[in-house]
Amino acid sequence: MLEALTHSIAETDFSLNRANVVRWLRPFAATTPTFYLLFVIPFALLGYFALLLFPALSIWLYFKLINSLYYAADYQHWPDAMMIGSFLLLSTLATIALARLAFRNPAGSAVNDERTPVLFRLIKKLQQHYGNPGISRILITRDDSIQITHTPVSWFPIKFRNTLEIGMSALLCTSPLEFRGMLAREIAKLSSQKNPVTGWMLSLYRQWADYHYYLERNGSLILKPLTLFFRYYSPLYNAVSFFATRRAEIRSDRYILEVMEDDDAINSIIQTIIFQNFLREKYWPQVMNQPKDGKHRVFLPYKKMSQTVRKNVKQIDIERWVEQELRKFGDTSTTLPPLKTRLSLLGHIKPAYPPALEETAAEHYLDLSMQQLLINSFDKSWMRKAGIQSS
Repeated sequence: MLEALTHSIAETDFSLNRANVVRWLRPFAATTPTFYLLFVIPFALLGYFALLLFPALSIWLYFKLINSLYYAADYQHWPDAMMIGSFLLLSTLATIALARLAFRNPAGSAVNDERTPVLFRLIKKLQQHYGNPGISRILITRDDSIQITHTPVSWFPIKFRNTLEIGMSALLCTSPLEFRGMLAREIAKLSSQKNPVTGWMLSLYRQWADYHYYLERNGSLILKPLTLFFRYYSPLYNAVSFFATRRAEIRSDRYILEVMEDDDAINSIIQTIIFQNFLREKYWPQVMNQPKDGKHRVFLPYKKMSQTVRKNVKQIDIERWVEQELRKFGDTSTTLPPLKTRLSLLGHIKPAYPPALEETAAEHYLDLSMQQLLINSFDKSWMRKAGIQSS
């Protein structure tokens, strides 16, 4: 205590970063979780207020201008009216620029009842179980995870097009049951019936960052104040809402238990850790470093992915990757709860390692022709990005 009191100002850490904000809020969130949520809610609403600033200012200035012109008996009052009119013009131009803000829809291969009937029926069944959360589009992408992207329909985030993005790697590297657990978790997370407050806060975690990205990309000079606001507000909101979003993620793990046993849910979690670490640490680096001189046969990543995962994931690596996750108890860089917490809430202390991969989710949920079509499409896309000419 005495040592802490005798620190000089220069030795004290006053830097405002994510880790510091999370550390400061930890006792508050742990001891009084309800008051913590009441603190985060108005902070979350700041983003909405910022987006309404220019439209509200335009309406207010318009009525003020009308009132000023009405009472402007002589030319001496005209400068005031002209000043109000100038600010009105600027706020109106900013409102128009904001209304024209364009949001990009995710790209991928569409999933529907005709092309992928088995997978489509699984998704619909899970939607029905979790209260029919709205999903506008279902896509298979080049990613290695499953996520739902919320794309605002207009400049103000009230209505969204929700896109379920299923990574092709997740289909190729998990069993049907493990894949079902991954899918159930994301669909349940979207359901507002389950956790309306923390679920909403979790959706804002990415939403405000997206607004900064699109405003920056828009490049409009008149929207520069709004761009700067979201540049600093987005990471600060993510830090302040950290424990609320963690709570939503923790609840999402519990929702998996509604559609499968706890052992199967844990296998799904552990298999996700295994194949994602294998792909990022071992598989993709070797794929990207293969010779591209045209003299060697090209190793096509998606065509060989399932076979490589089956044969080359070693037990020593599995234990190392899981042990790394178990040590990440104080990791504040992600909203995903620590593996220890996730296991504990599912009623387990130690991780259960999934059995060897036999049938993949791709083989179970996609017919052979569609599986080959998607693999060929993603391999060709990878070749174009890697600068390799197809023979």
